[in-house]
Amino acid sequence: MKIGNFISVVAGEMGFENNVSGHIQVPLEGMAHLKHAGHDVHLITNEYGEGRSLPNCLDPGIPVHHVTDSRKRGGILTRDADQGRGTRLGDLRRQVAQIKRICREQQFDVLHLHGYNRTAHLGGGLRMLGLSCPAVCTVFAAYFPERFSLVTRRLWKRLDAVVAGTDCVVEHFGREGIHVDRFRHGIIRDPLAEHGGQPVGPRKRVLFWRDPSVENGADLTVTAYRVLAPKYPDIDFDFAIRPHWDQVPGIDELESEFQNVHVHRFPYPEGTTLPGLLLESICVLQPMRHLSINPQLVIAESLVAGIATVASDLDSNRELVQDGVTGRLVRTGDAEDLIRALDALLADPEGTLRMGEAARKDMACRWNWSHLVEDLVGIYERVM
Repeated sequence: MKIGNFISVVAGEMGFENNVSGHIQVPLEGMAHLKHAGHDVHLITNEYGEGRSLPNCLDPGIPVHHVTDSRKRGGILTRDADQGRGTRLGDLRRQVAQIKRICREQQFDVLHLHGYNRTAHLGGGLRMLGLSCPAVCTVFAAYFPERFSLVTRRLWKRLDAVVAGTDCVVEHFGREGIHVDRFRHGIIRDPLAEHGGQPVGPRKRVLFWRDPSVENGADLTVTAYRVLAPKYPDIDFDFAIRPHWDQVPGIDELESEFQNVHVHRFPYPEGTTLPGLLLESICVLQPMRHLSINPQLVIAESLVAGIATVASDLDSNRELVQDGVTGRLVRTGDAEDLIRALDALLADPEGTLRMGEAARKDMACRWNWSHLVEDLVGIYERVM
């Protein structure tokens, strides 16, 4: 089977080739599995200029086709443009024409698009405008109500299939009257494998690793650290963060105030790695207020590493974390609930370590790649 895959922006800023968003990691890994199963897999992505590069997780044997980018975009470290606006109609027409031409010349059996609502609109629009092969779209989240819904409903209906990797997204779309097929995928990064045979220090760290924004609950983490760092002086309360255009206040002040609070900024100095920080942690905090992707891979990767994880009780977090078994689910946006949960974990370190081991086994059982090719090929054959 010959499969075209459209991912709007695959190239990232130089230096971030291993720091790749989940909505790019998951389809690239899925494409690699399809290729290794004998299918002819191609990538279609938007053009990129100097200062950007393709990620290391892209299989080098997969052909890449470039098309016009119809939207203004900011980078990882800056937000010079509003990510939700700025579609240029002339560039959109060129993009549509280029994708149709590539699909026709390559004679794809199916075009699989990966993204969010707007990517699905593009797929439906391609079918309305004469794309000859079926169009399937993976969606990582549901954004409703939509502007111009009278138009977008028609676009959703023109897609041959919509698929998602989590039950919560399937349910969200179901409430909108849109049928979504569930497919099963695994986790890309294995921190233990990345760390190799290097020595691991004692497990005496609480770790927040994510962009230090309100959206990711960094302010809640600051509050929790301020309360619990003096109570547990033998525990390190750490942040592993990259530069961010809207960092919450108080992180640097905490590091100055408490000897057991540390801030590790990407790119990390020699000798410090994220796998190393993770594997020396007794638990991870991820009190997000909003998930940019379902499942949120930063949570999944913490669990895969065998670390008990405290996460907010929203969307697919409830599918990843088994509350009280592999970690804790806390009320979204509730600092007091976060403090109580973390305090209980630190008061019982042996029990928390057992949670981490249970997390590792649970993720290996429920979130793996053994069914992905079967699931996707079944969907492709149905729409063909």
